Amino acid sequence: MVVENDEMWMKRCLELASIAKERGKTAVGAVVIKDNEVIAEGIESSEEYPALVAHAEIIALIKATEVLGTKELSGCQMYTSVEPCFMCAYLLRETKIAEVIFGARAGQIGATNPDLPLLTTDKIARWPVQIKVRGGVLEEACMAMLKRKQA
Repeated sequence: MVVENDEMWMKRCLELASIAKERGKTAVGAVVIKDNEVIAEGIESSEEYPALVAHAEIIALIKATEVLGTKELSGCQMYTSVEPCFMCAYLLRETKIAEVIFGARAGQIGATNPDLPLLTTDKIARWPVQIKVRGGVLEEACMAMLKRKQA
């Protein structure tokens, strides 16, 4: 189900993913939205952070917590061009983000994978609040960006 502004925010994620691709990195972009405004953006493997943790989602979350002055993002949404991985899912759950909307699926390492649904499970007592998750927004464009050869 596509909601108003989903495509607009996902297109911004694709623009950020394109920048990552131009830099020779994995083509992933993410934005954090609050009250229908972008408060933070992340580009995969940004030079500001160690490569191991420089996922677009993590960078956007760090920036959002800095902008808002709190680690709780319960009033925010994250848009990301690719389904978050397990590491990103941990931080999404820790920050109590309200909703995650992604474009392309990440397969076995995706955090909504039915075998290990870290992003959506209700079986972890530490995270009693469920995050709303929707996928497939501009899915074909997001998958094409991910697979596109470097320019």
